[in-house]
Amino acid sequence: MASIAVRRHARRFAALPATVRRRFLVMVTPWLLACLIGFPVLWMEIASLTQAPQWRAREGLLEDSAEIVRRTLDGLLRDVAFLSDLAAQVPHDDVSPDSPFARLFLSFAKSSGAFEQVRWLDLDGNERLRVSMHQGMPEVVPPVNLQNNRSRPYFRETVALSPGSVYVSEFELNTEYGYVERPLEPILYVATPLYENGRPLGIVAIGYRASRLLDRLAALGHRQGMDIHLVNDAGYWLEGPTPRESWAWQLDRPEMALPHTNPGLWQALQDASAGRHSDASAHWVFRRLQFDSTVVADQASTINLVSRVGVSVVVHSSRAQAEAADWRWQLTLGGLMLLALLLAGRYGWQMVDTLADEDLQTRELQAANRALVEANTNLRNMQAELERAERLSSLGLMVAGVAHELNTPLGSASLSMSTMQQSLATLQERLASGLKRSDLDNFLQDTQAALDLARTAIQRAAGLLQRFKQVAVDRSTMERRHFDLAEAVLDSHPHLRRWDSSKGIGLRLDLAPGLMLDSYPGPLEQVVSNLVNNALIHAFRGREGGNITIRTASSGASHVVVHVADDGVGVDSRNLKRIFDPFYTTNRHGGGTGLGLHICSQMVTEVLGGTLRAQNLATSGSGMVFTLRLPRVAPRKP
Repeated sequence: MASIAVRRHARRFAALPATVRRRFLVMVTPWLLACLIGFPVLWMEIASLTQAPQWRAREGLLEDSAEIVRRTLDGLLRDVAFLSDLAAQVPHDDVSPDSPFARLFLSFAKSSGAFEQVRWLDLDGNERLRVSMHQGMPEVVPPVNLQNNRSRPYFRETVALSPGSVYVSEFELNTEYGYVERPLEPILYVATPLYENGRPLGIVAIGYRASRLLDRLAALGHRQGMDIHLVNDAGYWLEGPTPRESWAWQLDRPEMALPHTNPGLWQALQDASAGRHSDASAHWVFRRLQFDSTVVADQASTINLVSRVGVSVVVHSSRAQAEAADWRWQLTLGGLMLLALLLAGRYGWQMVDTLADEDLQTRELQAANRALVEANTNLRNMQAELERAERLSSLGLMVAGVAHELNTPLGSASLSMSTMQQSLATLQERLASGLKRSDLDNFLQDTQAALDLARTAIQRAAGLLQRFKQVAVDRSTMERRHFDLAEAVLDSHPHLRRWDSSKGIGLRLDLAPGLMLDSYPGPLEQVVSNLVNNALIHAFRGREGGNITIRTASSGASHVVVHVADDGVGVDSRNLKRIFDPFYTTNRHGGGTGLGLHICSQMVTEVLGGTLRAQNLATSGSGMVFTLRLPRVAPRKP
């Protein structure tokens, strides 16, 4: 049944005109692109977002591990320096178990519990005193078991150092008589020269039980579900992912070196001192630890540190573990992808039916459409006439506004002309009956007064026309000129000269006369208009009415101020500092773009050379005020 339905839809689609088939492809293509391109891109983006916290967790664990190693080394440096200072003050001729010198070493080893051995070696490398741990307690090694360690690196390099210097060996397994001790005991040697009154006495060396540090790192990683390892500069694991890989260079297993077992990770370690690496089975983050005098906690002391600790801390987590945490979002997104594909298929299926039905209806309606062409033409002609009438109506409104302004001066001029006409008729009658000097004087006096009145009226009408023209020019250009601030404010908004208070919003104007500016009136009028409109739209929302106040005043010899205030609802103090930010609006659902006040601010600062400030008049919704402070002479635009 399904195959029959598919073939039927295929036949219906093939029967459609080519233009309809192209329309179908245009409508379906966005769905296909969304499924074929959008979802894979979304998949990769979400994968990247989910992996970012995991990488941060690995790098945070790496930071903690490096800090533990640093603090451990710092403590060892302070311990060996402390022991050396004390040993230089205690008699060393007697090193028997009950001697003060031996008790010092025993007390030092017992207080820490972290040292496998504490030694004093003379200048020839002979062990003069060694305290070793036995069943958790320190004990003095009998003289018969003491050795000569002059061939050991920690002796050779330390004995040549100056007073106050400290030598730190590499991590290694403890050896006795040339053989690796069993069970394996990782150790780190820290040594310093021993001097008495400037005379060298050999070295003091402590063997730190490095398993304590390694166990602490392993426990830290285990708590976060990851593994922490150390790799030396030769590419061998100290404590590796497997027991066979651990300490391989001392256990004669060179094939377990990192260049052989994981060349990709080894190359990453060689390329950078810190970074990330991923392979087919795991994710790694690493950092090579630098040990120099900067690791010493007490920076006031001067320690010449000779370090052979060349290790990198490596944090490892398996890919399987990371992928197990991703299955939820992958399942969800996969379900959404499948649902989108089903919806796209359903949409295409219904679209074929719809287009086929539309094509049938189109063919049936073509004949009727031809009959309606003439009626449609007539309708368009009527529509054009209506549009022309509407434009004439708009033009009539504008002309009515101009006529209203010109009505008074033209009426005065007409009255003057009528008066002069009557005076002329009277003069003619007097000429016929006998003209007197007083009649001529009266005629001249009346005529002069009428002419003065007519001239004044005509000049006022010309001034009104010039102002209308200037307003239009100012709004359409960036022309700079001298102008009166009060006139510019009144010209800024079409309602300021004839305010309609019927909607409950009153207007108060307090415009100081005679404030002349050499500036750009167009941008200034635009700013004032925007502020007035802003108050009308936002200030009285939820209120029955209120008042808008516009005040101008002088601000010193070189500036003026314009205040546009209202007694409306004000602005929340949390939003006030963002009111001039671009695209910030509290009326997004009402069509606001958040650009009006930003444009005002830009005009005031960049064109007019002034400042625009907004503040609430009080803390409890009693309105706000915008203050423009403008220079009387605007800066010249380049």
